[in-house]
Amino acid sequence: MSGSRSRRSFIAKGATAGVASMLAGTHAEAAPAREGRLKIGIMGLGFVEYSWADIIEGQKPGSRRGNFGTRLLNMEITHVWDIDPKKAEAFANRLGIKTVKKYDKMLGKVDALIFGDMAPVPYQHLLVKPYLEAGVPAYLSRPIAYCLRDVDDLIETAAKHNTPIMATAKYEHYKEVPALKSKLKNVGKIRLVQAVGCTSDFPMHFHIQFMMLKILGYDVKQVSMHCVSDRRSPYIHETYFYPGDGDQEPYLCTIDGARIQDSFHIRIFGTEGIESASMLRGYDWEYGLLHRYAPQVIDMQRTFEGKNYESYDIIRKKTEVFLTAYYSYLERGGAPVDVGTVPLDWRVKTPNFPTEIDLDKLK
Repeated sequence: MSGSRSRRSFIAKGATAGVASMLAGTHAEAAPAREGRLKIGIMGLGFVEYSWADIIEGQKPGSRRGNFGTRLLNMEITHVWDIDPKKAEAFANRLGIKTVKKYDKMLGKVDALIFGDMAPVPYQHLLVKPYLEAGVPAYLSRPIAYCLRDVDDLIETAAKHNTPIMATAKYEHYKEVPALKSKLKNVGKIRLVQAVGCTSDFPMHFHIQFMMLKILGYDVKQVSMHCVSDRRSPYIHETYFYPGDGDQEPYLCTIDGARIQDSFHIRIFGTEGIESASMLRGYDWEYGLLHRYAPQVIDMQRTFEGKNYESYDIIRKKTEVFLTAYYSYLERGGAPVDVGTVPLDWRVKTPNFPTEIDLDKLK
């Protein structure tokens, strides 16, 4: 749509020199070395309580699942805000940290921000805005936004103030990603890609989908999606149509979610062979923390220190592909939809998960 294109033009043309380097896929200058640990503010509670907090605060009382019992990173959680004050107090009491009564009251007190659950996504572009304007780096919860205008506003703010942001699913950080990318040359011309994931890791259909984009690239022409339910669906099927380039002919990447025990299985079929990767479920919670969650938290710290993990353009593209899938499901009955045609102001509306903005709750 013309509105969507104009927003992308701003991002590409209106950024500062430092931001422009990130938009081109390179990293901005790393922040100078600092003394002491990075002070982290948590914005919204949820999965952060039993995963990332157990890694960042490994020497404090862990969740009911336990933790490492030792510190691994140069970060410490110092403040928390949640839309439910009682929930924030309980988390703060467990870790011995401070709560704030309003979402912007961590300004000047924290070095970086982590959104700890999906619930704030409908208005996280509003929650994070004062922090981005102040140059505070942020990890944004997925699926980043339910409307293209929201993600564009968010990125424009970050670009204007040259503030690093990161918005990833944990699957993007697994070692299987660079391993499979390096093996693509072994298969010759790609004919078909099949990916299967556990639907318990499909809270809003982005984990393995974002992983496949990172492996195969972001030049997806069409997306379609079928599912039984819009949240934690017992079955889901998505198709990415890659248009091909040069000698590489067009091909499909099919992504299926089902009630399997493993995290994922991926197979890439080509004219010269097949490459594959799998991740089995871990043996205990410590194994899960180390192999399934820690890689992402390590990259958060790198981003907070100025070593940006991904460009603004990639964050925008991932969101656009995600929203195109939902547009296919909600508006087109699962038919393929061209990426780039979802209206700028179209918003995901689902019966089983809140996607509307309730500004009164933020006051």
